[in-house]
Formats: sequence, C-alpha cells, structure tokens
Amino acid sequence: MNFSPIITSFDDQDAYKFFMQYAILKHYPEAKVKYAFILRDQTIDFPSGFGEALTDQVRRFEDIRFTADIEEHIARQMPWFDTSYMEYLRGYRFNPDEVRIHQTGGKLDIAIEGFWHKTILWEVPLMACISELYYRMYDIHDAIELNIPRWEEKFRKFSSMQIAVIEFGTRRRKSCLVQEKVVETFLHSAPETIKGTSNVMFARKFGIPASGTQAHEWFMFHAARFGVRMATRMALEKWVETYRGALGIALTDTYTTEVFFRDFELFYSKLFDGIRQDSGDPVVFAQKAIRHYIGKKIILPNGLIPKTLVFSDAIDSIEKISEIENAVRNKIFSVYGIGTWITNDIVGTDGVRIKPLNMVIKITGMQPDDTAAWIQCIKLTDCAEKRTGDPDTIRQLLGELS
Repeated sequence: MNFSPIITSFDDQDAYKFFMQYAILKHYPEAKVKYAFILRDQTIDFPSGFGEALTDQVRRFEDIRFTADIEEHIARQMPWFDTSYMEYLRGYRFNPDEVRIHQTGGKLDIAIEGFWHKTILWEVPLMACISELYYRMYDIHDAIELNIPRWEEKFRKFSSMQIAVIEFGTRRRKSCLVQEKVVETFLHSAPETIKGTSNVMFARKFGIPASGTQAHEWFMFHAARFGVRMATRMALEKWVETYRGALGIALTDTYTTEVFFRDFELFYSKLFDGIRQDSGDPVVFAQKAIRHYIGKKIILPNGLIPKTLVFSDAIDSIEKISEIENAVRNKIFSVYGIGTWITNDIVGTDGVRIKPLNMVIKITGMQPDDTAAWIQCIKLTDCAEKRTGDPDTIRQLLGELS
C-alpha cells in the first residue's frame, strides 16, 4: 500500500531539535546514540502493513533538502547560529539506514542508531509520520471544517483568560494539514494569545516565532557521560557555553524537579529567563519555583518575580490552566506549551473525539566516541509512568540522588 509522502519540508521540525543539534556539533561531534519508540498505551494496535508503509515513508526522507528559503528564515530568526552550521545543514541528508522498523502483529518496534548530531532530527518528523499514517490507514478523516468552531471557542477562552500559548503539537498531530489549520485558526481567533509555534515550517509560513528549549535527551546524555549527580550542571553549562544567554528556558524534571532546584544555583537562576515543567503537579511545581526564586532574592520591589514558568505537561483543559493561573498570576510570568490538545483535538461526525497516540521516541544509549563502551541513558522525571530505562538502574539512580 503506497501513500504520498507525509513529511516533505526540511523545517517541518520542532525548533528545539535544531537548537540541540547545534550544541551537539559544538561539544559532542563524535558521540553516537540509540533511540527507541515507546508506545505508552498498549491497547493500541497498528494495522496490518503499517511497518512496511512507514518504512516506505522513511525512505522518502532521502529527498528532503535544506532549501534557500528555509536558510533565509532560520538565519534571520535564529541569529545565534554561525555560518558553519548553515553550511552543515546545506549538506545534511537523512539516512534511512539509521532507522530500523519491525512490526509483529499490531505492535511496532522502531530503533534509531548513529551519530547524535545526525540522528537527532529523526524523532519529531518520524512521530508526526507515525501519527498521520496511523489515521490514514484506519481511514480516520481530519474533519477540519467540523472542528474549526470548537477550536475557535477554545482559543477565545484562552484570550479571555489573558494567557500566553505556544503551539507544541508537531509530534502527535492528527495530520500536517490539521496543524496548519489549527495555527491559522488560532491566529485568526486570538492573535494576541498565540506567542509562537515549536514547528519551524509553520513559524516561517505564518510569520510567528519558532520557540523551543532543550529536551530530556540533552540531560540524559550528560548523565550517561558525566554521572547522574553532574547531569544538570553539565547540561546547563554546555548550553550556556553554546548560546551565551540566548534560549534561556531550562527543562527541570529529567532527574526530578527536586534535584534540579538543588543544582539550579544562583548563577543559573539569574542567567536563565525561566524554567519548564513537563511532569508532575503543575501547581506544586509553580509553588516550588516561586519559593526557589524568592529564596535566591530574585524578586522585584513590587513582589513580581521577573522569570517565566513554561507549563508543557498535558495541558488539556481550561480548568487545569485556571488552577495554574491561580497559583502564578501576579507572582511570576507563565506560558503554556500546548501540543496534542491543539493539533489532535478532532471530533468526528459521530460526536466522538479521536484517540491520539500516546507515544514517545527516547534516547536509550550513548557512546562518547568509537573507543568507548555504550552507556544506558535513563530518564526519571516527577512521574513514575514516564520514566524510561532499566528498572534496576532507575532504582539505583534514585538512590544516588536522594
């Protein structure tokens, strides 16, 4: 079964992947990594022939190129990149041999392996490909016109709440077309509320900022490379060396937020513009963050903390946003990174909301260079079900960090 290519543009990619790729080239050009596909919802079955169809899609990535219009946009909007990186992207080619896909019944196994600076660009478009192909093969339609009024109502509620939102939905979108129409609808319904998108292609198309920060894999690599106790400090240090104050939002939960705040010393607390929450209770996180900044005396005479908290974990209801705003309003700035609830919020003609795929692709191992052994990469977080890695190693690391 042949389908038209799903990913056709080099910048149909989340900005944070380019941000990390640049830092990897600066600091770890010899490092190799392994990634694995994880489907958290085991009730999901992929249709017969899905693995073959996905393999065909992956082969078509060979045709994707870094074009002149993409380069012009990135160079203009992301001035921290140097000319050598632009030259690197001009020569970049996706290598399908780095991706192994196997299907057994309804279950899908995907592994990615190669140089970190090369393979890091697979995760986001590959997941978007998996999601869209899944719905195509099950003949589940986008139903865009039916859902636009629902999206408009949601975005106007955001506007009435006077919150700031960044669209984070590339990886688990219903389709590329749905993501495009969602961003377009958001800009029409509440232009003062949408502050950007993670997707570089749609940032280019709609003239809005391409937003992002580092991901869990950045910290996971540093834990494997330097030890879990040094992970946060080394990850932040290398980020600062690369960006010199730009891209100043730090991810907090890879080795638990408690450990992050312990290592988020005054220098980093002042230097970084803010921090991002991606697991656990967002209200509890907000309270801890406020206490942390007050403890560091980072507070204005009027009582406002001049930092930003980004909330990006399962923001999926107005009620949840209201609870967070009650904790942070007039105390510290807030931004909401919303993904699936924006780009995969589809109700069909039967009135039933389609089920998004609860999936991730995570780094599982790293090799600093060809002379070193492979080391397992572990993710802890503040949410036990989001932890990845060998259970015995997870328990060991939790003990080391306690």
